[in-house]
Amino acid sequence: MLEKNLLHVAHIPVRWGDMDSYGHVNNTLYIQYLEEARVAWFERLGIDMNNVPRGPVVLQTLHTYLKPVVHPATVVIELYAGPVGNSSLVLEHRLSTLEDPETLYGEGHCKLVWIDHDTDRSVPVPDDLRRALGAVKHS
Repeated sequence: MLEKNLLHVAHIPVRWGDMDSYGHVNNTLYIQYLEEARVAWFERLGIDMNNVPRGPVVLQTLHTYLKPVVHPATVVIELYAGPVGNSSLVLEHRLSTLEDPETLYGEGHCKLVWIDHDTDRSVPVPDDLRRALGAVKHS
């Protein structure tokens, strides 16, 4: 298996209210956890997400639920670089917990498209982000 470029690790505490009637974290919350991890990574890179002319829009999110997370826990999300196109990029993820780091609770990816918010058209992934992903731009 090829080694992936680890971009970011996020630790997100599970709140009691994240639980559902089945006694584990509600499936919709995982997508929010993944969003928190992505936004934290963008912020760490200095990529502003608020009221900017260009930025990422989620095209697709896939998460495979392998084992339920239960409170109390701290979710650990590892983000990895996936394929990078002209205007799109894929962030792959693995989800575990601080309490049980050897168990994979879920995995998947999110495909993002960089767009110009005024025109709603795709634009090239910024070069600094491309470098952070370990991708090279092809002319």
